[in-house]
Amino acid sequence: MKITTPKGRIIEFQQSTENWQSHEYITDHHGVQSKIPVFIFEDLFYREYSETMDFENDLRQLIDFYLDHQKKILSQTRMAVDPMIVHNHDMGKDEVNYIINHIEITGLSRYEFKIDFVFLYGYVYYNISYLFLSPEDFIITKIERSYNY
Repeated sequence: MKITTPKGRIIEFQQSTENWQSHEYITDHHGVQSKIPVFIFEDLFYREYSETMDFENDLRQLIDFYLDHQKKILSQTRMAVDPMIVHNHDMGKDEVNYIINHIEITGLSRYEFKIDFVFLYGYVYYNISYLFLSPEDFIITKIERSYNY
């Protein structure tokens, strides 16, 4: 599935056995590529959602919404998560420099999604769930710490 967002970002999704996943790069309408987080949604979610809603249109809007507000989302997430990382000794106090692994889309119509943060050592990751009320107002609904052995 190849989509073009309202702002001209071109993203191609490929289906695996259980989910759909974007490539790490997107292309804008000028042909310029840039690296972005990987967007993932489950096939079951896609099939259930697309029966009653315009899934691809909502997906286009959500991706533009996320990419347009990415700096704010990540900075406020870091403010919430950094103290937990230090408290749990997941990384040294000066080493808090996690990266985004992927963004899992779970509720397009309500702008709900999860971001996985993977740490330098790779054995701990955090799932952060969001609910957006507007571009300026969002709630972190859940922060879950998991081990990956």
